[in-house]
Amino acid sequence: MTAFAPQPPTANASAEERPASLHDALEALERASNTPAKQRSVKTSSVVDVVCRQAFDVGLDQDSLRTVVQIVSVKTELDQTSVTTLIKNLYPAQRVPSDVVITIVGALGQGKGKPTPGSQNGFVKWLITVHEIIEDPSTLSRLYGVLFGLLDSISIRTSLCHLLSLITLRKHVKPFRIEQLLELARGLGNEPVLQGLLRVYKDYYPDIILGSTSAGRNSFPPAPDAEWRTRILAIQERAITEEDSAFEQRNGFKVARRGRARVKTSAIPDVHTFHANEAITLEGIDNVEDFVEKLERIEAPGQMVSFLTDPLLQKYVELSDSPIIVQRIQLWLSMCLEDQYNAIKEGVVDMRYLSDILNGLLKHAQYTKKLLPIVQTFLKEYLLIWDGLQNVDTILNLLSYSPIQSFAGKLRLSPLDFPLERSLLAHDVQACERLFGFYTSLFRQWSNQASPQPSRSTSSLAHSDQRALYDLAAHVATLSLSLLLSLPSNSSISIITSAILTFYEQLSTSSKPHHIPIILPPNSLIYLLTLSSSTTEFARITGIIANYRHAFSAHPAPVLKYYPEETTNSFNTALRDVYNLLWMSRALDVAPPKSMGLYCDPELRDTLHAYLTELDHEYSIQAAFNISNNPVLASMSLAAWLALENEEIEKEGYDPDAITRHEGPVSQRKLEMLRASGGVDVEWDAYRVRVLKWMEERGLKGPKDFMFSASNQLRVKFPEQA
Repeated sequence: MTAFAPQPPTANASAEERPASLHDALEALERASNTPAKQRSVKTSSVVDVVCRQAFDVGLDQDSLRTVVQIVSVKTELDQTSVTTLIKNLYPAQRVPSDVVITIVGALGQGKGKPTPGSQNGFVKWLITVHEIIEDPSTLSRLYGVLFGLLDSISIRTSLCHLLSLITLRKHVKPFRIEQLLELARGLGNEPVLQGLLRVYKDYYPDIILGSTSAGRNSFPPAPDAEWRTRILAIQERAITEEDSAFEQRNGFKVARRGRARVKTSAIPDVHTFHANEAITLEGIDNVEDFVEKLERIEAPGQMVSFLTDPLLQKYVELSDSPIIVQRIQLWLSMCLEDQYNAIKEGVVDMRYLSDILNGLLKHAQYTKKLLPIVQTFLKEYLLIWDGLQNVDTILNLLSYSPIQSFAGKLRLSPLDFPLERSLLAHDVQACERLFGFYTSLFRQWSNQASPQPSRSTSSLAHSDQRALYDLAAHVATLSLSLLLSLPSNSSISIITSAILTFYEQLSTSSKPHHIPIILPPNSLIYLLTLSSSTTEFARITGIIANYRHAFSAHPAPVLKYYPEETTNSFNTALRDVYNLLWMSRALDVAPPKSMGLYCDPELRDTLHAYLTELDHEYSIQAAFNISNNPVLASMSLAAWLALENEEIEKEGYDPDAITRHEGPVSQRKLEMLRASGGVDVEWDAYRVRVLKWMEERGLKGPKDFMFSASNQLRVKFPEQA
């Protein structure tokens, strides 16, 4: 198809003669097509140059492509050189609309107003090149009869036979067409292109078409010009990802097409049905009604592995009850994964191919919300030799779809084995973050898989599924404490802390009575996170405690019927300790069993208190962590106070320059002194609630949620804030 090679336009006109934009150029082209050459005020070559340059650089959108095709598909005042140049530069930036294809097919053949034979031949060659990226793949199939009827057109017969060879399906092979082809072939002396089309027909009905259909040099459809293919693929590659993503969201009942470049470089092909015995294939399905109506008659595609990435084929496999299809999938996957495993062990694996397979398996898992048994077997063995780096995100996402199972005791036989942790923890902090992200996803998936317990159950962990969730959370708690206590306190530890908090945010909001139990972190972990040096981390851990408080409040009474007394007592102790720290100015107060002072030794507490009072008689260990003095909250408390003080001054009409200002930090005694000395009159609780609201407005809602869940007094006194 060298005649269809791309010819980028040349700058043969001055800038003044060129239209300013593609829109202007198309309007000028329409005018030129209806205006005789001698009456034009603008050179047609400059207009064509702008259109072709735009098409060659970024492609033509659907509206622009439609406009150009409508102009060149009929006889106009344009010269043949301009028309040929436009046809050679029909680079679509998106999938080709069906109406454009219909317009082109309508331009073929003989008749008044039809384009020249050379233009028609160019159109057919263009259809051959773009037939895989037509918006509706069935468009050419529906026009098959029209195209077949044009075989007597000598000027386009060769290209037309090539196109028909590519789009012929069993439903197109009719007796009258076989007869016409045989007569045409005999009359033309066995022309190679006709022999090629006859050979396609014979593949479907070898018993009807007798005799030899020799394969000559020109009987096969030639590959489109390499340069043209490269250019159109480069243009479409820019938008294909977004288009496919939008397509899947818009309509999952149509076979997805990724474009030739991606199909050739991917281990998983697009869906294709070869030599279908039935007239209905997945490629011919357009919508959900069509799919449901024809489900029982759909012919399975040639390569079932495409089900890993194609949404429509996934639906077909799930709804089809054919054991043959299941066996085909299992056989292919077992052979493929075994080959990949052996290649990895021998050090000769193609990582790109393996990545394609693993990503396809992940897409299938995301669709079905489960792993195929063969994939579980593969992962179990693969983890033993995995380096913790290759395809790490895909591997962890796949493992998160593992079926719910015991997480305690002997894990050596499970894909969720400690080798996973050893592989990841041997690397950097980001690997630790991924590990906690994996456990967060795993807990969410297991929560979805867990079976509800009977309402009459006497324990929240009576069922094995609930026990598995509990054991998983216990393992994460142990891992969290180990890492927080062993790693140095620097910027890296904050990444791990954030991942830990994300897990417990998921855990604290997942509980459902008789289904997902309330699973608490150990108090030692709560206290360690509460004493964080980060405002964000402090806000998140207090929010997590508030979530647990709400969960217990929403649980059917009596709670002690489902949870042991030591569980509720442990949580009440943690709740009281953090409440004393933040609100009651009783930080680190040890009064067993009600409060444990964040496990601070009483002797250490007394030593810290003596040190602080020695620095300043107003300092004390009791108030060192309250809302005004807490090192991670003090700056926000000050900002909230200044805003509140200015509001009070404006509200009461005080002179801002004459009124006594608070020097801070704010305390109950100092507010009383401020009131007595002529300053603003603000209650201690009102100030502290204002600080909580100030933080909430800036995305730190944890402390406010905690206080209003822990204190009935606050909910009664400030109902508008609850």
